[in-house]
Amino acid sequence: MLSFLRQPYPIDEPKLTRVILQSLLVGIFVAFVLIVFQPFGSYNWQHAYKILILMGYGAVASFTTFLNFFALPKLTPLFYLEKYWTVWKEITWNLMPCVIGGFLSVVYGYLIGAMPFTFTQISYMIVVVFLVGLFPAIILVLLNYVYLIRKYRAVNQYPEKITTTEDKPAITETTIELMAENEKDRLKLPASQLVYIEASDNYCTVFHLTNQKLTKTLIRSSLSRLESQLSIPEIARCHRSYIVNFRRVKHISGNAQGYKLHLDATNFVVPVARTYSYLLKEQLVAS
Repeated sequence: MLSFLRQPYPIDEPKLTRVILQSLLVGIFVAFVLIVFQPFGSYNWQHAYKILILMGYGAVASFTTFLNFFALPKLTPLFYLEKYWTVWKEITWNLMPCVIGGFLSVVYGYLIGAMPFTFTQISYMIVVVFLVGLFPAIILVLLNYVYLIRKYRAVNQYPEKITTTEDKPAITETTIELMAENEKDRLKLPASQLVYIEASDNYCTVFHLTNQKLTKTLIRSSLSRLESQLSIPEIARCHRSYIVNFRRVKHISGNAQGYKLHLDATNFVVPVARTYSYLLKEQLVAS
């Protein structure tokens, strides 16, 4: 069980419009449940503005969802790195709104005079909200994990269709030139010698072959800028942080995070973002 919880799991970069919609839906759902079913003793609670107060808890749920799924990843991006993301982290992340929401619900209830702001009350609300969200959070993550595993491991069902490096026709022997932002530092090399490019902050590391040995060259530039300087179809972006020479791919594997490209010149495995999955058929699957 512990080994399963440590399995890699994908994490999406938070998109403002999607998180806002998600937050609104969560808030509407919570308000609907509280107003219609009035659980947790609220049925016996009487107040002139009861409906509006219960709707306020929906607003708390919306704010909590936005805080957890947009604000926190933006404020602490180093914690939300996909290469370190696992099943247990995804489950924990999905349960965090229960803890935050339980606390903020007590704050809201105290401000409107509906409940005391005490350790006992805070603990009670956190436990109640946590137990309500525990089962759905685990089930949804597990179902999505199974779906993604089946989807991305399906690539291993047609290895005979993947053209190996030896079988591929030679890449057009064009010289490519990568220019830094200062337009003075530049790297010239045959296209066939480029292996992949990795972005990191304001720099890119170009991995290429020199006398059949893997060499690294650091260039101050964004990945998008270098991408615009490449006009060879076999060399393409496959991830927000990587450009790869598809003629150097010798094998493809997959896990829940997506496809992985194994290259012939290095043991490093280049990830393929889900938005670039179509490149596998275009670049690697024989017609």
